[in-house]
Amino acid sequence: MTFRLKTTLCMVCLLSLLFGGGGGALISFSFQGTLAREQATAKGSYDLLLYTLQLIDREDVWEDGQDVVQALQQISAQWSPWAALSLADGEKLLLSQGAAAEGMQDLGKLVDQGHYAQGIFTHWDKHYLQLSGQVEVHGRALLLSAAYDITPIYETRRQQQNAYGKIFLGLLAVCAGLSYSTAWVLTRPLDKLSKTAQRLAAGDLSCRADIHTRDELGALAREFDAMAQRQEENFAALKATMEGQDRFIGSFTHELKTPMTSILGYADLLRRGTLSPAEQASAADYIFSEGKRLERLSLKLLDLYLAEHQALPLVPASPVGILQDLTAHLTPGLADQGIALSCRGEEGLCLLEPDLFRSLLLNLIDNSRKAIEGGGNILAAVAMTEQGCVLTLRDDGRGMPPEVLEHLTEAFYRVDKSRSRAQGGAGLGLALCEKIATLHQGTISFESALGRGTTVTVRLEGGRP
Repeated sequence: MTFRLKTTLCMVCLLSLLFGGGGGALISFSFQGTLAREQATAKGSYDLLLYTLQLIDREDVWEDGQDVVQALQQISAQWSPWAALSLADGEKLLLSQGAAAEGMQDLGKLVDQGHYAQGIFTHWDKHYLQLSGQVEVHGRALLLSAAYDITPIYETRRQQQNAYGKIFLGLLAVCAGLSYSTAWVLTRPLDKLSKTAQRLAAGDLSCRADIHTRDELGALAREFDAMAQRQEENFAALKATMEGQDRFIGSFTHELKTPMTSILGYADLLRRGTLSPAEQASAADYIFSEGKRLERLSLKLLDLYLAEHQALPLVPASPVGILQDLTAHLTPGLADQGIALSCRGEEGLCLLEPDLFRSLLLNLIDNSRKAIEGGGNILAAVAMTEQGCVLTLRDDGRGMPPEVLEHLTEAFYRVDKSRSRAQGGAGLGLALCEKIATLHQGTISFESALGRGTTVTVRLEGGRP
């Protein structure tokens, strides 16, 4: 059973209880009030009849019960609100007037001296109010009963009940229609939310409920959309991670396959002993150079692993001091290649891991060196911030196309694979730089254009002492 149908049934049941019970009680109260008024009117008429008979009795004009019967007949002929009259002397019935007299009840046992008894009886589908009391004739108590027709009261109640039943059924039908329509309007967001959940479960992570009401359902929909957005982002990140791992495995396999193939080939030639001394020396040199390249590759991978899994203690250090010291050591070697390395920066301390910061500088400067052909300039600058420092390294090398910038920090990624391999690169330097920046709660970004050089900006926000 759907929620809207449950709501409709609840509303119909509630209306039935409230209006059904209330309407029935209202009709009952009205009937009881009218009946009480009729009883009061009947009692007044009965008291007037008894009073009239008592006045006649005081005049001492009666000799027996038949005189009372004649008096009653004369009174009822002139004025009689009664449907039936009955006069009895013990077990002897002296008068029975009116068709309803046959259905009168025996109330004699309930009548006390000076009081009367009353009851309601039905005769030939009509309702009567019976009043019974005593009247004395020469000291003898006679039982006088009178029936008052109250059928109109019951008929009125029946008509009211019939009319109310029809009205009530109409109200139930209208209430059911309105309740279902209202429930349909109120639960439409739930239908939309359910369909959205089904589409999400089917794999459409871009689906959103887009419900903008200001009630609880709107709040639920907004939370649901936010959850779906987070799931889509997490899935995209997971997918990107898996793709990166696939690229890493492919690149790593390729990096190992090429030198290992060469090493095994030259080793096999040396093992056969078919090479001349000069060829043996050349083969040994190649095996040695490829072995050194594999060693550098393993060391870079080890650095990446340690940077990602080791706890990083940050200590107060001067970034510009480390930069100046490293520049002094690298400048002579770069000058031999026609590259001018210069630095500038603001004095100050921030929280760093000095060895990793030095490794960061070395990798960035080495990448700039590889990008410069035929001489050029490298400028490194440090600026202090409230959260740490900003390192900027700019070169006037050959630059890179914009589409490769987002892949620079991927492991084994090279812009120019043949040139980088010839220069001894493994494609892990910038990946290590990104890890170091992340460990310092920072980021690394690149700006470059072909023929205009590259600018690397590293923000380190590990804090300041």
